[in-house]
Parts: sequence; structure tokens; C-alpha cells
Amino acid sequence: MRVLASPIALLAACLGCALAQAGESADGGFEAAYAAAESLRQQSAAEGHEWLGIRSLLEQARSAARDGDLALALSLAEEARSQSELALAQARHEVEAWQARELR
Repeated sequence: MRVLASPIALLAACLGCALAQAGESADGGFEAAYAAAESLRQQSAAEGHEWLGIRSLLEQARSAARDGDLALALSLAEEARSQSELALAQARHEVEAWQARELR
């Protein structure tokens, strides 16, 4: 004899799987954003142009992720990434500007 699962049980199982996958992808999205921001922060620091506040943004992002607020964590990590990119652009601009001012 074959027993069929009720439509409600199937729906509940599908919903549970979807929520679990969404949580995993959101957490994975944060981890990727955090890693990218940290890498850019390290590059800007290596070039001597790490902006104040970037480390704090990353610490706040990690704290928000630990507290389960992945939307805030992702937003803070993206802000840290953006500021690190701008810091690197500033470093490159200053190198080019210095070369343009150099006496020949």
C-alpha cells in the first residue's frame, strides 16, 4: 500500500527547504562581501591610504552578522568595500598627481 503525503506537509517541507537555502545564501553573500571588503582594506593599507573608519565598519558588519542581522551586516560590508575602493583610487590619483608635479 502506498501512502501519499498531504499537500500541506509537502508545502511545509518545500517552504522549510527554501528558507534554509535563503539563509545559507544570505550568509554566504555576507561572507563574500566581507572577504572582498577586507581584501580591499588590506590593499589600501599596503598603499598607505587606509581610511579611518573602514576597520570599524567591518567590525560592525561582523557583529551584525553574529547577531543575525544579515541585511545590516551586508550593508556595512558593502560600505567598507566602497570606502576601500575610494581609498585605493585616491592613492592612485596621488601617485599620478605627484608624478605630474615632479620637476624634470
